[in-house]
Amino acid sequence: MAHPLLNKALEEYASRKPEPAVDLFKPQFEKIGKFDIRYVRQEKRNAPTLVLLNGLPQSIRMWESAWEKLSRSFDILAFDIPGFGLSKAAESDMSPRYLSKVVIQVLDHFGIERTHLVGPDVGAPITLATAIEHPDRLESINIFDGPGNYPPKMSPILMAVIKSGFVRWLAKGLNKKSVMETNFKTAVKDGYHHYRPTKRAIREYYEITHDEQAHRCAIAFFGSYANDLSWIQERLEKLNIPTLITWGKQDPFVFVSNAEYLSTKIPLNKLVVFDNASHFSSEDAGAEYVGAITRWCLREYDQIQKDIQILKRFGVAS
Repeated sequence: MAHPLLNKALEEYASRKPEPAVDLFKPQFEKIGKFDIRYVRQEKRNAPTLVLLNGLPQSIRMWESAWEKLSRSFDILAFDIPGFGLSKAAESDMSPRYLSKVVIQVLDHFGIERTHLVGPDVGAPITLATAIEHPDRLESINIFDGPGNYPPKMSPILMAVIKSGFVRWLAKGLNKKSVMETNFKTAVKDGYHHYRPTKRAIREYYEITHDEQAHRCAIAFFGSYANDLSWIQERLEKLNIPTLITWGKQDPFVFVSNAEYLSTKIPLNKLVVFDNASHFSSEDAGAEYVGAITRWCLREYDQIQKDIQILKRFGVAS
């Protein structure tokens, strides 16, 4: 069957670099609770553990460009959030607070006691909910390009989906095809400033964006924002997990002002804005992002905690 939209994307937006002969992100699945979780695991003894979530409308393949460098310093688990990527879910599963419980199930399954948790895009509120509900399981978190308060500062189209049940109904029905095509274009072109995904990634993102159940799950997740983002926002100022906030300055979907707001509310945080990065900022920023997350997890997050304790001792911080 011909897929003109996919073929056009492969021709115009794909990276020209040769793809590795071995595909580390070839789908492999593990039954965890009621979900078949797609994951990649690369263990490294005596190294900090990094758990990587995925964004929408992508999958954990968004990490393939950084994987080699990250694996030099970290024990890594990446998995597709149920309902996103290639991990299937029901619409009733789709909310940050519910999916934060799945994060803990996944950590338990792989025997991970504590980790640095990284949440891009839709993974950001899931990561924040996990930090609020299960702080004992996390060393630190990194959130980027996704909302953490309500209402978030986002593009008008996304805000319409978030706020209007009627718009969500249209997106799942009459406007389904056009929304799927827009999501695919976002995944391979509009979400970047200059990065070009691999052909494998483009094919996978086409599969994801044109899967009807995945599409319905994404719309349902946006419908949960009014309740769950409000719940998260009420608890930000009491969040005691060291938090690295990274963002693309040129993000046209989830504006950088969200990062600035979160930085004013979360007590133990560091904010890094990548000037030449768009919505999928970890890929767009490339080595700059890898350097930021590596420095954070190896030393900076721990130093922030120590600095706050010193300030408290002298009565400077509350």
